[in-house]
Amino acid sequence: MVSEPLKLAIVTGTSSGIGAGLTQALLDENWVVVGLARRNVDLQSPHYTHIRADLSDIPFIAEQVFPDLIQKLHQSTWERIALVNNAAAIGSLKGLGEISPQELTTVYNVNVIAAGIFMGLVSKHVPDNTWLRILNVSTGAVHRGIPGLADYAGSKAALRLTGMTLASEFEQFRRSKAAILSYEPGIVDTEMQVTARTSTEGFPSQKIFQGFHSSGSLQPVSAVIIEMLKFLGDVDSPSFTESRFVAS
Repeated sequence: MVSEPLKLAIVTGTSSGIGAGLTQALLDENWVVVGLARRNVDLQSPHYTHIRADLSDIPFIAEQVFPDLIQKLHQSTWERIALVNNAAAIGSLKGLGEISPQELTTVYNVNVIAAGIFMGLVSKHVPDNTWLRILNVSTGAVHRGIPGLADYAGSKAALRLTGMTLASEFEQFRRSKAAILSYEPGIVDTEMQVTARTSTEGFPSQKIFQGFHSSGSLQPVSAVIIEMLKFLGDVDSPSFTESRFVAS
Protein backbone atom coordinates (compact mmCIF):
# COMPACT_ATOMS: atom_id res chain seq x y z
CA MET A 1 0.00 0.00 0.00
CA VAL A 2 1.34 3.43 -0.97
CA SER A 3 1.18 5.86 1.93
CA GLU A 4 -0.46 9.25 1.52
CA PRO A 5 2.03 12.07 0.92
CA LEU A 6 2.88 14.17 3.94
CA LYS A 7 4.87 16.76 1.98
CA LEU A 8 3.17 19.85 0.54
CA ALA A 9 4.71 22.20 -2.03
CA ILE A 10 3.27 25.47 -3.27
CA VAL A 11 4.85 26.28 -6.63
CA THR A 12 4.23 29.38 -8.73
CA GLY A 13 4.58 29.42 -12.50
CA THR A 14 3.81 25.74 -13.10
CA SER A 15 2.57 26.03 -16.68
CA SER A 16 5.99 25.92 -18.34
CA GLY A 17 9.75 25.92 -17.89
CA ILE A 18 11.33 25.37 -14.50
CA GLY A 19 7.99 25.42 -12.70
CA ALA A 20 6.53 22.66 -14.88
CA GLY A 21 9.63 20.49 -14.65
CA LEU A 22 10.00 20.92 -10.89
CA THR A 23 6.32 20.20 -10.29
CA GLN A 24 6.51 16.90 -12.15
CA ALA A 25 9.65 15.95 -10.25
CA LEU A 26 7.99 16.74 -6.91
CA LEU A 27 4.97 14.64 -7.82
CA ASP A 28 7.33 11.80 -8.75
CA GLU A 29 8.85 12.12 -5.27
CA ASN A 30 5.43 11.81 -3.58
CA TRP A 31 4.75 15.45 -2.81
CA VAL A 32 1.33 17.08 -2.88
CA VAL A 33 1.65 20.15 -5.10
CA VAL A 34 -0.50 23.27 -5.35
CA GLY A 35 0.45 25.11 -8.51
CA LEU A 36 -0.32 28.67 -9.51
CA ALA A 37 -0.12 30.02 -13.05
CA ARG A 38 -2.01 32.24 -15.47
CA ARG A 39 -2.58 29.30 -17.81
CA ASN A 40 -4.16 25.93 -17.18
CA VAL A 41 -1.96 22.91 -16.56
CA ASP A 42 -2.68 19.39 -17.78
CA LEU A 43 -1.23 17.21 -15.05
CA GLN A 44 -2.91 13.86 -14.50
CA SER A 45 -2.13 13.43 -10.83
CA PRO A 46 -4.50 13.21 -7.86
CA HIS A 47 -1.86 15.04 -5.83
CA TYR A 48 -1.80 18.17 -8.00
CA THR A 49 -4.17 21.09 -7.50
CA HIS A 50 -4.08 23.99 -9.92
CA ILE A 51 -5.03 27.55 -9.13
CA ARG A 52 -5.33 29.76 -12.18
CA ALA A 53 -4.17 33.20 -11.13
CA ASP A 54 -2.45 36.27 -12.49
CA LEU A 55 0.13 37.08 -9.83
CA SER A 56 0.18 40.72 -10.88
CA ASP A 57 -3.41 41.03 -9.60
CA ILE A 58 -2.61 41.55 -5.93
CA PRO A 59 -6.22 42.11 -4.76
CA PHE A 60 -7.21 38.78 -6.34
CA ILE A 61 -4.26 37.05 -4.67
CA ALA A 62 -5.18 38.51 -1.28
CA GLU A 63 -8.92 37.93 -1.52
CA GLN A 64 -9.18 34.66 -3.46
CA VAL A 65 -5.88 32.75 -3.44
CA PHE A 66 -4.71 33.53 0.08
CA PRO A 67 -7.68 31.84 1.83
CA ASP A 68 -7.40 28.72 -0.35
CA LEU A 69 -3.72 28.33 0.50
CA ILE A 70 -4.35 28.80 4.21
CA GLN A 71 -6.96 26.06 4.06
CA LYS A 72 -4.51 23.75 2.28
CA LEU A 73 -1.78 24.44 4.82
CA HIS A 74 -4.13 23.40 7.64
CA GLN A 75 -5.72 20.51 5.76
CA SER A 76 -3.30 17.89 7.02
CA THR A 77 -0.55 17.35 9.55
CA TRP A 78 2.20 17.97 7.03
CA GLU A 79 5.69 16.82 7.91
CA ARG A 80 7.27 19.18 5.39
CA ILE A 81 6.05 22.25 3.52
CA ALA A 82 7.81 23.99 0.64
CA LEU A 83 7.20 27.25 -1.17
CA VAL A 84 8.81 27.81 -4.55
CA ASN A 85 8.60 31.37 -5.84
CA ASN A 86 9.38 30.54 -9.46
CA ALA A 87 6.93 32.66 -11.47
CA ALA A 88 8.49 35.78 -12.91
CA ALA A 89 7.62 38.61 -15.25
CA ILE A 90 10.57 39.33 -17.55
CA GLY A 91 9.61 42.96 -17.77
CA SER A 92 9.50 45.44 -20.60
CA LEU A 93 13.01 44.85 -22.05
CA LYS A 94 13.30 48.64 -22.35
CA GLY A 95 15.57 51.28 -20.95
CA LEU A 96 14.36 52.53 -17.58
CA GLY A 97 13.27 55.86 -19.03
CA GLU A 98 10.96 54.07 -21.48
CA ILE A 99 9.14 51.87 -18.95
CA SER A 100 5.62 52.98 -18.13
CA PRO A 101 4.42 53.11 -14.51
CA GLN A 102 1.98 50.26 -15.20
CA GLU A 103 4.70 48.06 -16.70
CA LEU A 104 6.95 48.64 -13.71
CA THR A 105 4.11 47.96 -11.29
CA THR A 106 3.23 44.67 -13.01
CA VAL A 107 6.79 43.35 -12.80
CA TYR A 108 7.17 44.22 -9.13
CA ASN A 109 3.75 42.77 -8.30
CA VAL A 110 4.69 39.40 -9.78
CA ASN A 111 8.36 39.20 -8.83
CA VAL A 112 8.30 40.76 -5.37
CA ILE A 113 4.91 41.53 -3.87
CA ALA A 114 3.11 38.26 -4.66
CA ALA A 115 6.22 36.29 -3.67
CA GLY A 116 6.44 38.28 -0.43
CA ILE A 117 2.79 37.59 0.31
CA PHE A 118 3.37 33.86 -0.06
CA MET A 119 6.50 33.96 2.10
CA GLY A 120 4.57 35.77 4.81
CA LEU A 121 1.78 33.23 4.49
CA VAL A 122 3.95 30.17 5.12
CA SER A 123 5.97 31.98 7.78
CA LYS A 124 2.78 32.64 9.73
CA HIS A 125 0.83 29.43 9.14
CA VAL A 126 3.49 26.70 9.13
CA PRO A 127 4.14 25.47 12.69
CA ASP A 128 7.65 25.85 14.09
CA ASN A 129 8.01 22.08 14.42
CA THR A 130 7.30 21.48 10.70
CA TRP A 131 10.12 21.48 8.15
CA LEU A 132 9.75 24.60 5.98
CA ARG A 133 11.74 25.27 2.83
CA ILE A 134 11.36 28.45 0.77
CA LEU A 135 13.06 28.55 -2.61
CA ASN A 136 13.24 31.87 -4.43
CA VAL A 137 14.31 31.56 -8.05
CA SER A 138 16.76 34.38 -8.66
CA THR A 139 19.00 35.48 -11.54
CA GLY A 140 22.59 36.41 -12.19
CA ALA A 141 21.27 39.80 -13.31
CA VAL A 142 20.96 40.86 -9.64
CA HIS A 143 24.74 41.21 -9.49
CA ARG A 144 25.36 43.56 -12.43
CA GLY A 145 23.53 46.11 -14.49
CA ILE A 146 22.29 44.80 -17.85
CA PRO A 147 20.70 47.38 -20.15
CA GLY A 148 16.99 46.73 -20.57
CA LEU A 149 16.60 44.66 -17.40
CA ALA A 150 16.13 47.39 -14.80
CA ASP A 151 12.61 46.28 -13.91
CA TYR A 152 13.34 42.54 -13.96
CA ALA A 153 16.71 42.61 -12.20
CA GLY A 154 15.62 45.27 -9.72
CA SER A 155 12.59 43.25 -8.67
CA LYS A 156 14.65 40.07 -8.36
CA ALA A 157 17.17 41.91 -6.19
CA ALA A 158 14.31 43.01 -3.95
CA LEU A 159 13.10 39.41 -3.71
CA ARG A 160 16.60 38.29 -2.72
CA LEU A 161 16.76 40.77 0.16
CA THR A 162 13.20 40.01 1.24
CA GLY A 163 14.15 36.35 1.60
CA MET A 164 17.35 37.24 3.41
CA THR A 165 15.39 39.38 5.87
CA LEU A 166 12.83 36.65 6.52
CA ALA A 167 15.69 34.22 7.19
CA SER A 168 17.04 36.62 9.83
CA GLU A 169 13.61 36.55 11.45
CA PHE A 170 13.72 32.75 11.49
CA GLU A 171 17.04 33.00 13.31
CA GLN A 172 15.71 35.56 15.76
CA PHE A 173 12.78 33.33 16.69
CA ARG A 174 14.90 30.14 16.63
CA ARG A 175 12.97 28.46 13.84
CA SER A 176 15.64 25.85 13.22
CA LYS A 177 13.50 23.84 10.79
CA ALA A 178 12.96 26.77 8.41
CA ALA A 179 15.39 27.67 5.62
CA ILE A 180 15.47 29.82 2.49
CA LEU A 181 17.46 29.32 -0.71
CA SER A 182 18.01 32.08 -3.27
CA TYR A 183 18.87 30.02 -6.34
CA GLU A 184 20.20 31.24 -9.67
CA PRO A 185 19.46 28.53 -12.26
CA GLY A 186 21.72 30.18 -14.81
CA ILE A 187 20.91 30.27 -18.51
CA VAL A 188 17.96 27.91 -18.96
CA ASP A 189 16.08 26.98 -22.11
CA THR A 190 12.73 28.57 -21.22
CA GLU A 191 10.10 30.82 -22.77
CA MET A 192 11.75 33.80 -21.09
CA GLN A 193 14.96 33.19 -23.02
CA VAL A 194 13.00 32.95 -26.26
CA THR A 195 11.34 36.29 -25.53
CA ALA A 196 14.64 37.99 -24.71
CA ARG A 197 16.36 36.90 -27.92
CA THR A 198 13.44 37.39 -30.32
CA SER A 199 11.80 40.58 -29.02
CA THR A 200 11.41 43.22 -31.71
CA GLU A 201 10.89 46.09 -29.26
CA GLY A 202 14.50 47.27 -29.27
CA PHE A 203 15.81 45.34 -26.26
CA PRO A 204 19.31 46.86 -25.84
CA SER A 205 20.90 43.59 -24.64
CA GLN A 206 19.24 41.29 -27.17
CA LYS A 207 22.55 40.22 -28.74
CA ILE A 208 23.71 38.82 -25.40
CA PHE A 209 20.72 36.49 -25.27
CA GLN A 210 21.03 35.55 -28.91
CA GLY A 211 24.62 34.60 -28.15
CA PHE A 212 23.52 32.30 -25.31
CA HIS A 213 21.37 30.42 -27.81
CA SER A 214 23.82 30.31 -30.72
CA SER A 215 26.70 29.16 -28.50
CA GLY A 216 24.71 26.28 -27.01
CA SER A 217 24.92 27.73 -23.50
CA LEU A 218 21.29 27.09 -22.57
CA GLN A 219 20.76 24.39 -19.96
CA PRO A 220 17.79 21.98 -19.87
CA VAL A 221 15.30 22.31 -17.05
CA SER A 222 16.06 18.75 -15.93
CA ALA A 223 19.63 19.76 -15.06
CA VAL A 224 18.92 22.91 -13.07
CA ILE A 225 16.18 21.48 -10.85
CA ILE A 226 18.43 18.83 -9.25
CA GLU A 227 19.82 21.20 -6.63
CA MET A 228 16.35 22.64 -6.06
CA LEU A 229 14.91 19.22 -5.26
CA LYS A 230 17.79 18.46 -2.90
CA PHE A 231 17.19 21.66 -0.94
CA LEU A 232 13.43 21.14 -0.68
CA GLY A 233 13.96 17.71 0.86
CA ASP A 234 16.95 18.35 3.11
CA VAL A 235 17.22 18.71 6.89
CA ASP A 236 20.57 20.45 7.12
CA SER A 237 20.38 23.93 5.55
CA PRO A 238 21.26 27.22 7.23
CA SER A 239 18.51 29.79 7.50
CA PHE A 240 19.65 31.52 4.29
CA THR A 241 21.70 30.17 1.40
CA GLU A 242 22.57 31.45 -2.04
CA SER A 243 23.71 29.21 -4.87
CA ARG A 244 23.99 29.18 -8.64
CA PHE A 245 23.77 26.29 -11.08
CA VAL A 246 27.14 25.37 -12.53
CA ALA A 247 27.19 23.22 -15.66
CA SER A 248 29.30 20.10 -15.33
